[in-house]
Amino acid sequence: MAEMIYLDTNAFYAFFFEEPKSFDKVKKTFDDMQKGKKLGLTSCLTLDELAYIILMKLIHKKYSIHPKEKIRESPEVVLEFIPKIKEVFGVIFSFNNLEIADADGDLAAVIPEYLEKGLLPRDSIHYQTMKVYDCKKILSTDADFDRLKDIVRINPEEIWHRGKV
Repeated sequence: MAEMIYLDTNAFYAFFFEEPKSFDKVKKTFDDMQKGKKLGLTSCLTLDELAYIILMKLIHKKYSIHPKEKIRESPEVVLEFIPKIKEVFGVIFSFNNLEIADADGDLAAVIPEYLEKGLLPRDSIHYQTMKVYDCKKILSTDADFDRLKDIVRINPEEIWHRGKV
C-alpha cells in the first residue's frame, strides 16, 4: 500500500509558486501521488489558507501596499485574482490520490488540548486530521510539528539535501 503524507499549505504553495529551495522534491512528492506511489492527505482548511495567502501575495505584489488596506479601500480588488485561485484549485481537485478531509466540530474540539502542546489552532486541526487518518508524515516548513513525537515532519526546504520524502 502507498505511504500517506499530509500536505500542509506551504507544500502546495511551493508546488504552485516554485519556491526555489524546495520545488524539485515537492514536485516529486506530487508526481508520486499522481502515480499512486504516495497518498496525499490535507484538510479543507489548507485550501482556505492557500487561497488567502495567494490572494494576499498577489494583491501586495501588484499594488505594493498591505493587502488588507487595499481590500478595505476597494473590496472589488479581490475579483482580479479569482482566475488565478480558480486555476490553482482546478489543479488541486484534479490530483489523483489526494484526500481532502472535512474540518468539523470533533476535530476542532481538540484545539485547547493541542494548544498546550504548542500547536496553534489550525495546526491542531491538521494534526488531529492526521491522527484520524493514521498519517505519520507531514510535508511542511512549520517547525511546530517537530514537537510531536508520533509524526515526522519533512521540511520541503531540506528534503532536497536528503533526497527522500
